Amino acid sequence: MKAKRLAFAVLPLLLLGACATPRSLSLETAASDPWEASNRRVYAFNKKADRYFLSPVAKSYRAVVPKPARTGITNLYGNYREPSNFMNYVLQGKISRAFRTVDRFLLNTVLGVGGLADVATDLGRPRDQTDFGQTFSQWNIAAGPYLMLPFLGPSTLRDGIGVPFDFFVDPADIARNALLNPSIWWRGGQIGLRLVDARARLTASGADGLLEASLDEYATVRSAYLQSRRAELYYGDPPPSAEELEYYSQEAAEEAAVESAVEAAEEAAKTLAP
Repeated sequence: MKAKRLAFAVLPLLLLGACATPRSLSLETAASDPWEASNRRVYAFNKKADRYFLSPVAKSYRAVVPKPARTGITNLYGNYREPSNFMNYVLQGKISRAFRTVDRFLLNTVLGVGGLADVATDLGRPRDQTDFGQTFSQWNIAAGPYLMLPFLGPSTLRDGIGVPFDFFVDPADIARNALLNPSIWWRGGQIGLRLVDARARLTASGADGLLEASLDEYATVRSAYLQSRRAELYYGDPPPSAEELEYYSQEAAEEAAVESAVEAAEEAAKTLAP
């Protein structure tokens, strides 16, 4: 009876939460992938570019640059993004999150030697990144179709539109350009190092092996991106998906059936008892 009560109490709430999903947080259109044919062509292009250029450069980077230095570069870029995180959280109306990024930026800049060390995470303030795609979702702009971007990889139409904003409406970049006026070659080198660092971290994560073992690399990348993006849109606390709701429903029904069978057996034993 406990399983039945649990099922009847929990499932309506889960279903209500699923039905109440805001349009801007839904990725159903992206999951259906209406542009799959063209997306697969772009994915094939990206795979060749990665195989013949980005992956060899990233492997050389890992071989030449010691791990502490690579960690410092990763931390430095993470700290460099904090002003952009602050701006986006303000635009999203997430003021407490915005000032958490200020806290991280000050701690890592002062105590972390300009951001080379992630002191804030060690002090219980983990990195919490956001972008213009999430900002647009908070403005109730729908995600649109799944989109594979050249060189940049998986996205949605909304997130793809947000990419130029992430690159060119960055407070840190604006301040740097105003104070230092770096050359276009310096800026290109900075972006290139950021891409190589990201690719090197992907290699270290073992994702390459998972893709090679999959029957359909493109579908695996799409599924992984959409799951990850859904979690980001809900700030790490997404409601149950349709598949999870179905699983919970089946599990509750099976538990209820077992409970009923046990109760029936107990009643039969009482009846047969002398």
